[in-house]
Amino acid sequence: MHARLTRFARALPTAPAPRGRAFVFATSGLPELPWAPFTRPLARVLAAKGFGPAGTFSCRAYDTWAPFRLVGGINKRRPDGQDLAAVREFGARLRERG
Repeated sequence: MHARLTRFARALPTAPAPRGRAFVFATSGLPELPWAPFTRPLARVLAAKGFGPAGTFSCRAYDTWAPFRLVGGINKRRPDGQDLAAVREFGARLRERG
């Protein structure tokens, strides 16, 4: 996650009671690994601030991070139509759960 987003979440006041739910949405050049998901740290910060988990979503995207910059980036055509359909489904599931 971008450092400014993480700093923003950490700066939120901690609520004494649940303040609602939050979801984490991310794009990445590499897939999220089940044993080390990159969305988990931000989800944990939000939970500590009083937000219940609504879910996380990540998909592949154009990435020019360090070594990928040398080859002009990876996933140049992502997110694509399938990714957008998947995020719409994710949003619909969030809406259904209320």
